[in-house]
Amino acid sequence: MSIIESLIKFHKMIPHPEGGHYVEIFRNKDVTHIYFLLEKDEHSHWHRITKNETLHFYSGSPLKIFTSKDGEEFQINEIGSKNNFIFNVEKNTWFALKSTGAYSLIGCTVAPAFEFRDLELAAKDWQPSKFNYKL
Repeated sequence: MSIIESLIKFHKMIPHPEGGHYVEIFRNKDVTHIYFLLEKDEHSHWHRITKNETLHFYSGSPLKIFTSKDGEEFQINEIGSKNNFIFNVEKNTWFALKSTGAYSLIGCTVAPAFEFRDLELAAKDWQPSKFNYKL
């Protein structure tokens, strides 16, 4: 069994609506935390939530984080390399994620607690108008 299959099975991860696999590991009224895994050739669909989200790198290959506040310009950040293991996504910011290798395992913390009604998935082929990177 591969490390990826082992992680998914051990943590009982399920497919996430934006792509990849996840499992919620903590929830109270103030905060939620999930493990989120993307495999090679997967990416998370462009999405945004109405709350701040902190991404924490755990294992695998570095993770690229694409963000856009205005739907036009975009930025690229990375966690899991150069001693950078955490990134904060401001509420209402569009973002997508992509592993740079076989897989990336991260944690996602949302406060106040995440609810699926907070999630907005972009249209299937949407991306920021000036986006010039292949996901």
